Amino acid sequence: MSFRDALKSYILTPEEHSEDVIFHDSQVVIIKDRFPKSKRHLLVLPRDLKFTKTKPWALSVEERENLQQYIDLALDHIFQSFTKEHKWRPTKSMPFETEAQYQNRQFFVSKFTQVGVHCVPSLNNLHIHVMTQDFHSDRLKNKKHFNSFTTEFFVKWEELPLVSVDTKHMENNVIKKSDLVCPYCSENFKNRFSQLKLHLDHEFRERFN
Repeated sequence: MSFRDALKSYILTPEEHSEDVIFHDSQVVIIKDRFPKSKRHLLVLPRDLKFTKTKPWALSVEERENLQQYIDLALDHIFQSFTKEHKWRPTKSMPFETEAQYQNRQFFVSKFTQVGVHCVPSLNNLHIHVMTQDFHSDRLKNKKHFNSFTTEFFVKWEELPLVSVDTKHMENNVIKKSDLVCPYCSENFKNRFSQLKLHLDHEFRERFN
């Protein structure tokens, strides 16, 4: 099987992947991303074999609404598991200025998670990313990894659908040429990924136990 079809097995036989699957029913499978770019990184996979070939950026408002309950389920899992594992440090800085904000599901989701799709996905089957915005992961290894989730290459859930996507521009300019900017403090690291990586790790440790 081609790497681009790596998600198909989860869609067809989720019961065979209990180590990765956190939920499945007849419509959707929710899995842990095997190459997470943050502490919590899930994928929501529609199971309809025709629908799964939909261009991600072309998801209609109706299709998005039909999937919303599963997005909310994934967000609930992220909120509960992250706050259970990591205690908040009283840093008095974004994204959480108080422990009450950290423990508030609505605030946590709005300030510290993102939901969306890649406009030029690397895998064939439709998958929606649901993740925290810490980018504290050993799997975050290069500029492309970071920019694919922090630039317009990552289309936010609420922005769908797009009319069209200039794939060459996205791949040749947005991913490769966009500056590396810290999501916590907005410091611009230009092209210095190794420095950004160290900075992100420091920022995470400053905020969470």
